[in-house]
Formats: sequence, C-alpha cells, structure tokens
Amino acid sequence: MITLPSHVKECVVIQNWKPEDESQPEGGGYLEGLVHCSCGSEKFEFLFPGQTHIYEGQEIPVAAKIKGEFFFVIKARCANCNKEHLIFDSHFHGWDGFVCHNPDKASLPRPQLTVWSCRKCGGSIHNATIGFESEGKDDFIEATGGEIDEEKWMDGFGWLDIALTCCKCGSHIERWVSYEAM
Repeated sequence: MITLPSHVKECVVIQNWKPEDESQPEGGGYLEGLVHCSCGSEKFEFLFPGQTHIYEGQEIPVAAKIKGEFFFVIKARCANCNKEHLIFDSHFHGWDGFVCHNPDKASLPRPQLTVWSCRKCGGSIHNATIGFESEGKDDFIEATGGEIDEEKWMDGFGWLDIALTCCKCGSHIERWVSYEAM
C-alpha cells in the first residue's frame, strides 16, 4: 500500500502515484500530493531558511549554512487558521534525515525562517503540490537490514519536489524546491 511519509500525513492529500513498475505497487516511484490544512484550507505562507539562488531563471530557496552546519527546513503556515506544518527538515526527513539520522545534528537549534514572497507580485499566500521519490519498499528493507519498521519505507524517500502557485497573481514555480534527500 502506498502511503505518505509519516511527517506529512496530516497536511498532504495524495493525488497520484507513478510507480516505476506497474507490477510492483510498493516498488520505486513518485508520489504527488496537495498541501492541505486540517481546517480545509489549501492556502499557505511558506517558510524557508532565507537563503536563495537562481536556478533555470527562477529564484529558489537553498540550504542555509549556520555555524558550519547546513539546514534546509520548509514549513507551511495556513493562511486560514495559522497552523504551521513541518513539510521538510533535512536533519529528520528523507533518507539522510530518517534512515541515516544523526542525533547531534537533529539536536541543533533550527534556523529562523523567512516567509517566501512571490517574485512577480510580492504576495505571500500560495498553493503547493509536493512530490516524493522513493526507491521502494524492498530497497528500503534491504538497505536498512530490517532494523527500521518496514511500514515506514516512504519516510526514507530520496527526493523532494515542491511546486508553488501564487494565490494573488497565479505565478507558478514548478521546482520551487527540488531537493535530494540522500
């Protein structure tokens, strides 16, 4: 059964699963979803560590280096109820953060985050889709030696994509985040 990574089950609704091999439903593939608050809203302010660079003509967030350590944290704050949802923290999520978890890095204080503003109109409210790429359940079990609950195989995803659409002007960034999590 395909499932979301556990840290986003409350704030992402699955839209599509694209398996690498149709005959193996828990094999590798790409899971897409819509960021959605428990209050029903799909409008959010997205928070990131504040550092950016230009990629393919678009300004996008990047990991921030603070006191010699890299942090990449994304949160979504609901525009309706102000609830914050942790979308990604590189020290806790994905292959590196979950499977290769480092308690010393995880115990460091998280960086202060900045609200993303649309680069065309300055609006701060966006809709978002999110994608997780995984090598599959069998790969997860083999690589972890069965030492991690096999039902959490999607927590060891290898790639994260986030696309944003500005609610004010409709400007779309297909690869606002495209992050290798391994």
